[in-house]
Order: sequence, then structure tokens, then C-alpha cells
Amino acid sequence: MGRVSQTGLDELFVEYTAEPAADRAGRWRRMLILRLVSLGITVVVLVALFLWQREQVVANPVPYIVVYSLVLLIGIGWAVGTFFGYRRVRRDLTSIPSGLALRVGRSGLELAGQWQAWSDVAAIRSAKGRWPAGPLLEVARTDGSSVATPLEQISVLPATLDTALRAYSAGRQGLDLSSLDI
Repeated sequence: MGRVSQTGLDELFVEYTAEPAADRAGRWRRMLILRLVSLGITVVVLVALFLWQREQVVANPVPYIVVYSLVLLIGIGWAVGTFFGYRRVRRDLTSIPSGLALRVGRSGLELAGQWQAWSDVAAIRSAKGRWPAGPLLEVARTDGSSVATPLEQISVLPATLDTALRAYSAGRQGLDLSSLDI
């Protein structure tokens, strides 16, 4: 896990961590391999069925072509979708910065290198991320702008972060996780 440090009671420092994203990339890689193996088995079974039922297929090819095409398209669709998901996860993994992700103190907070005083913070919330990555930690400012970073790249649990935000902001701010509700 990434490093979480406190210097006395003045500030909470949370560094970026790549471990969850690396785990997700590994899962997507395994899924891609399984999809390709499954597609290969499907092709072998369809060829075996064709060779076994060759006379019936030649006599009336239309239903067999429709069924075989449908089965192959489903397998290819799963493999292609998994490939694009794996590619995006790998891109996300390589774009994780190093260093300080979040700093929370009595005067405000810094997220992704941008400092906000507590008086400039309208809300701190989770937001929907893009597929296949998870949710974002977003700080909405009073001027309408916002800054966000993926929640999985922060090496602290959301409940711990919520408690720290409430403590350091003197109860003015907390982490709103309602967008994660199903």
C-alpha cells in the first residue's frame, strides 16, 4: 500500500498508490487470456460439429450458418470488449503519478497538486469514474470548478478519509459517498 503519514496532528499526507490499478490490470489480462482460450475452444467445437454433421450442413446450410455466426460473434465480441478494457486499464496504470495525492490540514486540503482553503470548498464527494476504472474523489469548489483523482489511487480507506476531513475542517466538510450507492 502507499504511505500515509501524519506529522503530529497538523496534517494528513496520503501518497498515490498503484497497487489496486496493477491488480485490476492483472485481472483484465487474465480475463483476456480466458476469453481467447474460450474463443479457441468454441472454434474447435464448431469445426468438429461441422465435420460430424457435414452432410446435413451442406443439404441445408442457412440455419447452421446463422447459429455458427451468432456463436462466433458472441465469442469475438467478448474478446474484443475485454481487449479494449485491458488496454484502458493498462493506460490508466501507466498514468498514475507518484508523490503526494492528498494533503489535509486545518487550513484546507490539497488534491492532485491543487490547494483549496476550506472556505473555497463546496463539497467533497465521490463521483462516477469512467469504465473500467472505479469512482473518483472530487473536490467541488465554490466557484463551480472541481478537481478529481481516482479513489483507488489514494492509499487510505474512504471512512478514514471522511473522519480526517471532518476533523481537520472542524466539521464543515465530510466525504459524500452517496454516488456509490446502488
